[in-house]
Amino acid sequence: MTRRCCAAGSSKWRTTHVRAGVRTRYCSPMRNLIIGVGAVLGLATVLVGCGSGGKPGAGHAVKQSHARAAQPDGLSPGMVAGVAPRGAGPSSVQLKFELQGRPEVAQPVDVDVVIVPVYGNVDRITGKITADDGLDIVSGQDIPAADKPVEGTPIHHSVKLLPKRDGIFNLTAVLVVDSTGQSTSQAFSMPIIAGAGFPEVPAKAPSADPGQTGASHPAAAGQ
Repeated sequence: MTRRCCAAGSSKWRTTHVRAGVRTRYCSPMRNLIIGVGAVLGLATVLVGCGSGGKPGAGHAVKQSHARAAQPDGLSPGMVAGVAPRGAGPSSVQLKFELQGRPEVAQPVDVDVVIVPVYGNVDRITGKITADDGLDIVSGQDIPAADKPVEGTPIHHSVKLLPKRDGIFNLTAVLVVDSTGQSTSQAFSMPIIAGAGFPEVPAKAPSADPGQTGASHPAAAGQ
């Protein structure tokens, strides 16, 4: 059995076949359009999925780069960089230090000093450590020579200090670096706060009023 009907609002005819109780419809133009759009969207989804799967290591590589950037350099996170003098040129080494305790008056304290070569053409590093008056160096004043140090590899040195009074002192490391046949001297300062640091300055007594002082002069002169 075959019959024709006209879809509402459409100038096209569609045919309906009824066979053994099963009805099959040939799609109208609107239905064809909907099916076509669905097919395009499905194909786009497949292509996007394939595109993201074409580079399975992209996200993994980004995660690895972040992990490498977050890796420490093997030094203690409490280390502080030594301060080079103002106006000093670029240094071929870095210096860092860390106190192993709170510096107290008449109590020895250890200081870990680390020297890190920045360039690979350094042939030899030697040095000496000095301190301000009021801060004695018990041991570790001389930094032993390091021949052919490896770039980026820390050179550890220990210094024992003995504060003699409260105050803020400078511990200074002067390094002699031999590189490509030339020797350069590079200095780094390490501030040390001993005890209470600077003692509190007592408040000054209020001075006499200059007007009152001047007014007493005539009376004294009259006497």
